[in-house]
Amino acid sequence: MVNDRRNPPTGSTDRPNPEPAQTATGRAGEPPVFVDPRRWGALIGVIGGLVFIFSYAPALGTPVSIVAPIAGAGLAVAAVASLSLRPGSLGPLRRPSRTALTVYCCCVIAELAAIAVGSRLLVTLGHEELRPALIAAVVGVHFLPFSWAFGERMFSWLGSALAGLGVIGLVAGSAGVTHAADLAAVLSGLVMLGLVLIYTRGHFARADVAQQR
Repeated sequence: MVNDRRNPPTGSTDRPNPEPAQTATGRAGEPPVFVDPRRWGALIGVIGGLVFIFSYAPALGTPVSIVAPIAGAGLAVAAVASLSLRPGSLGPLRRPSRTALTVYCCCVIAELAAIAVGSRLLVTLGHEELRPALIAAVVGVHFLPFSWAFGERMFSWLGSALAGLGVIGLVAGSAGVTHAADLAAVLSGLVMLGLVLIYTRGHFARADVAQQR
């Protein structure tokens, strides 16, 4: 008997499409946890938030000097857990372009220069106590271009919040409000830790996906 089986035509579309490659996070398009540059960047944000809080909370006295560090430590632990122990999805990684890396380097250099020059100016004007708010404002502004350069919407929220708090601290401190600059810096640290925690749990990534649909 003649075998009547027919070979499928070349290039048939009946073959199932291969599944996207999965990584150590279990999600397509994401690098393994410990080599994901976004997670290392978020860890730097956690450290920065803690520095704000532990550096300037003592000047505010009790109970802020106790409550703020405890709250900050709790947010930091939760963020680190979301970064490594139970990693949330950050969405597919967009490889940074040369332009993005150039923007990053320029912003960091400008940040350091602005803090140095601004601090000297405050000393000259006799308002050295405003330096914490100045630092918060400059750090916030330096985050803003990252939103465009790296395609991460979280930087817009983070930069706007810190810049706003810093400016408020500068204005209130200049008007004579005691420890306004220290309070602005502590609030900046708490906001930074809170937004980093939200980011590490993937809420920004999910919102971006929902907007694209």
